[in-house]
Amino acid sequence: SAADDRESELRRRIVGSLQQLGHRLATEPELQTKVDEWVASALGHLVVNYRTEVSEIISSTVERWDAESTADKLELQVGRDLQFIRINGTIVGGMAGFVIHAVGQLL
Repeated sequence: SAADDRESELRRRIVGSLQQLGHRLATEPELQTKVDEWVASALGHLVVNYRTEVSEIISSTVERWDAESTADKLELQVGRDLQFIRINGTIVGGMAGFVIHAVGQLL
């Protein structure tokens, strides 16, 4: 019940500790390096020892996805970025086409 109570001592201490940890991670390069190394080591261990199980979990999860629903969700999450990529692709593709056409005409 203390975890659910926004005014409880437990909740205030947890929030304060997490904020302090976040501040230290943002300002202490040595701690950042230690945490990066720990995460890389832990993930390496998980990949080496549990890759088959993780692969099966991911495969079964993806198989259950509805393609249309998933596409809609992705579009909502990264729509602006995708639009930016489309615009840049159009501009770069147009410029490349122009250069290729110009070189072809010159030759």
